[in-house]
Amino acid sequence: MTWKIHGHEGAVAYLKEQTQPEKIRHAYLITGPKGVGRRTLAKAFVKALNCQNPPAENDFCDECTACRQIEAEAWADLSILRPAENSRELRIDQIRQMQQSLALAPYQSQWRVVIIPDFQNATIAASNALLKSLEEPPSRAILILTADARENLLETIASRCGILRLRPLSVQNCAQVLQNTLQLSDEEAQRLAHLSGGRVGTAMRYAQDESQLDQYEDALAQLLDILPQSKRARLQYAETLSKSKGNQRQNSAFLLSVWLTFWRDILITQSQAGLPLVNLRHESALKTLASQLELSQIESILKAHEKGLEQIDANVNPRLIIENILLNIPRLKV
Repeated sequence: MTWKIHGHEGAVAYLKEQTQPEKIRHAYLITGPKGVGRRTLAKAFVKALNCQNPPAENDFCDECTACRQIEAEAWADLSILRPAENSRELRIDQIRQMQQSLALAPYQSQWRVVIIPDFQNATIAASNALLKSLEEPPSRAILILTADARENLLETIASRCGILRLRPLSVQNCAQVLQNTLQLSDEEAQRLAHLSGGRVGTAMRYAQDESQLDQYEDALAQLLDILPQSKRARLQYAETLSKSKGNQRQNSAFLLSVWLTFWRDILITQSQAGLPLVNLRHESALKTLASQLELSQIESILKAHEKGLEQIDANVNPRLIIENILLNIPRLKV
């Protein structure tokens, strides 16, 4: 597979053309859900621009010093701009500092590149500050933004970028990629393809790091444990969760995102939509729970989870969010 990118042939073809000096742009925006391969594609583009031993035109070897350093995010002319520790937002001071570095000439290559993942999390002030770099770009600088959707960025920013939209693969195609690249069994490949919703990057992380898969299954187990419980027990669970180790906001966002996949499966099961389920191993529990709920109730629960994730992004107290969601779910037999 060219560039070792799976399922995004159109995006690869576009960026291959963009490696030509007369076509290259100063800014690109790669959109798509988390785990679909946005950062992998961005780094592949940077490799193609800098590979010291390309096997073909507009390609890269993935083995030379440049390719290895870019993959490790240690290349002198590549910067990855992320929010500060314990923050979800990219702030204006970080953008201004980046702009100062972009004004410098490249150290060891033709281009100085900055990748900014999840730019939808930038503050309005940071977004407005970035416009200066897009309107008056330094001559030897490239900005690569990634985001979940173009619509979540200022249109003045999106309109100044070359835009690439990445979408998940079908479950079957994702499973085939996992079998070909990781030599997984058909059963395991299908399972991970379902769990990842066709997002190859997420599926590969699950395959290569069992702890991530364990965390996912633990989050589901917590939901199944709490559904038959009383409101008092649910409040106690939320209190215990608020005192657990780690970042409370991140922990709660992870729980809700996992639970959201489960309620989506319940909606599919109840409505007999014929769509692929994410949590195949829990099909029996899905049927049991779906039989106890009306379609409107499931839709309300899904909306509550989606709103909860938005509220976490807006810095609402995570404990209150979890409490509100759990108190409005009926007591169910599992």
